Amino acid sequence: MTTSTTATTLRPAKFSEHPRMAQIFSSAFREESVFGVIMNPHRHQYPADMALWPLRRNRLNHWDWTHRFLVTTMTDQVTKREVITGWAEWARWGKEGKRKWGLSWWDPTVSTKPGNLLKPLTILFNRLSSLVYPNRAIDPSKEDILERAFPYFAELWSGPRAETWYLAALAVDPKYHGQGCGRKLVRWGLEQATKEGVCASVISAHGKERFYQRCGFDVQEGRAGQGEGNPLSEGAGGLIFWKEPDIQKET
Repeated sequence: MTTSTTATTLRPAKFSEHPRMAQIFSSAFREESVFGVIMNPHRHQYPADMALWPLRRNRLNHWDWTHRFLVTTMTDQVTKREVITGWAEWARWGKEGKRKWGLSWWDPTVSTKPGNLLKPLTILFNRLSSLVYPNRAIDPSKEDILERAFPYFAELWSGPRAETWYLAALAVDPKYHGQGCGRKLVRWGLEQATKEGVCASVISAHGKERFYQRCGFDVQEGRAGQGEGNPLSEGAGGLIFWKEPDIQKET
């Protein structure tokens, strides 16, 4: 799509930008097999409500310092305002990642730390918000489907893959597809993984497999719907892709 904007830039996301990011997510995944069809069966009746799930999730993860939220932006040439065109959430998994990227005494992700205030406050805010603004698009029985499914394939992130940069979410505003936003967001995590000598990993949405392969995820192993009884077994897509560290490739 032709837009009157400047070149794409990449920067860390601000907490105040999560509403816009959630809107992008809901637009990008409205008809996707898991997030759209399975989790949000009432999305056409309540289209705005579909953004509530990513909004509340991302607000909580924002205070986990092993997670990095990034946005791509352009400047509208007419209004001269910055426009957020896409975003990604990269998570650094593993004990070494926690040591490098987490916080020590003031860690809002660990309940025993004395500085733990932000995460509980966000949890409380999300609960109050859900009472005032309930998500009418979602199937309540499917709201935690990703968490329930993860144990079926969690063992894939073991051994040398226990330390990884995991692309937890990637969404680009459909109006800005084809302008390199997604590639720029993916590249950030791949470069971090290369610097640290660890693998990078991602669970692909249906139809996005070739995109991730072109970005550099050159190994496919596992699927998010694998395993008997997995609640994601009926969802399309879910192939898991990896980019192994260069040192491992050479040995």
